[in-house]
Amino acid sequence: MATKLAPLVLCTAFAALAASPAEAHTRKSAPNRRGAQAEVVFGASACIPGQGDCRDDTDMSGRTAPLVGLGLNLGWRASRNFFVGGGYSVGWFQPEYEIQGDRVYARAYQNSLFVVLRAIIPLWRFDFGAELSPGWSRQVFVLDAGNDDAIYSQGFALRPGLSADLWLSRHLFVGAKIDTILNFHSSACLRTKGGFSCEIKSDNRQARVNQLIAGIHLGGTF
Repeated sequence: MATKLAPLVLCTAFAALAASPAEAHTRKSAPNRRGAQAEVVFGASACIPGQGDCRDDTDMSGRTAPLVGLGLNLGWRASRNFFVGGGYSVGWFQPEYEIQGDRVYARAYQNSLFVVLRAIIPLWRFDFGAELSPGWSRQVFVLDAGNDDAIYSQGFALRPGLSADLWLSRHLFVGAKIDTILNFHSSACLRTKGGFSCEIKSDNRQARVNQLIAGIHLGGTF
């Protein structure tokens, strides 16, 4: 009887020894979803109508065309399901407006700062996130006059966002992210070398649009 059981015992022991390193490797490479986390998103920046318009066919003709955008976040992965930190976004537009054939704006861009609040659903090596981050933004449309005169707006903003990421290793993930910057600016201002003036409910609507930044999302914990 012992002779018959010996091969079975040896096979079981060999299988256990073979599985142990694999299980240990799996645990070692499992995503580290806690601790300090840094991330960047870079891709396209597009105009979204809001208090301002992305197209004008009245006094001037043209549109606020898309360009490129970038976002940086640094914070704390408090748990598998929540990330809190600080965020910075910058996005550029390509303003294509003309009045009687003359270009109106030389360039346009937006800078934003946010308190990042993101809920996360982890699923295997994937993270699916949704955030609603409050903050402040400043949007500038520089006039094509060669002297840095500009129309700008600034104030409270919200950044709703969605992300989907895949953990490539224990500390590194890559995926895609979409951030929508909703501006709640009450006025638009004209800045010149002689000073500046602001108007509530101003007609300078190009400087009071919303912005979308979407692209590759890369980050990790450390």
